[in-house]
Amino acid sequence: MAKEIAVFGATGNQGGSVIEALLKDSNYKVRAVTRNTSSPRAQQLAAQNIQVVQADYSDKNSLKRALQGVYGCFVVTTQDFTDNDCQKTETTHGKNIADVCSQLNIEHVIFTTQLNVYKVLGINARHMTAKAEIEMYMRSLGIPATYVVLPCYYESLLTIFRPENVNNNEYRLLIPMGHIPLDLISIKDCGEVIRKIFDNRKQYLHKTLSLSGDKLTIKHMAATLSKHLHPKQFSDKQVTTTEYRNFGWPGCQDLANMFEFFQRVDQRTNIALTKELNPRLKTFEEWVVANTAALTKL
Repeated sequence: MAKEIAVFGATGNQGGSVIEALLKDSNYKVRAVTRNTSSPRAQQLAAQNIQVVQADYSDKNSLKRALQGVYGCFVVTTQDFTDNDCQKTETTHGKNIADVCSQLNIEHVIFTTQLNVYKVLGINARHMTAKAEIEMYMRSLGIPATYVVLPCYYESLLTIFRPENVNNNEYRLLIPMGHIPLDLISIKDCGEVIRKIFDNRKQYLHKTLSLSGDKLTIKHMAATLSKHLHPKQFSDKQVTTTEYRNFGWPGCQDLANMFEFFQRVDQRTNIALTKELNPRLKTFEEWVVANTAALTKL
């Protein structure tokens, strides 16, 4: 009998990747959890004969209805930097989910966590600190869980880390890492990793897995983009974390602190393990080649 997995963030990129991987495996059945079942993406999932259920992360009764009877959960929590209380909100949502998973005796929870930047350096990246606090709470409850630390996504070059166009075909990357290599992964490769962890519950239970698809400097990223997106040329602007903090948009200080953390604290990611969990894991260059159509529209 297929094991039913509740996937939080079902209409987002992480959840979508997990759903795609689970649907390819007859050993699993997907229950898509979302705040808004009438959204276009939720309707697309329903059209694929996927059960789509509504859940208010602030309402434990709503969460109980959404999770009743499932074998496992993939849990991702998100943060809205326009909310001044975003860290508290995300932490509360995560703890509510944890309480319900504990009450319902969910057999395997996979949670996308992060390291606690504030605890290590005394500077705050609210999206990371919240996830670290949720992980600590899950562990205190004894929830049968696996914790996955994901790095930045290649796909963020198309959104939040979109290169700056300075002159015709000249672009600059504004990622404050200096000469320190940055861990990255394709979000589309994450789903298969999660499926494999569900497959091997006993092996990965109560463990934290720090994943990565590639590790390279911003200068190397720029060279790879220039190589495959000619005549566009890319360079590393060498922006500092101080400059990044002053960009002025919601969350820029959090991301600047995240990058400072990445620079100052060794990121012990495991590309070999990630590759073992997903043999089709793409390097950054392979991802660029596969996504030239989207990247040429930068």
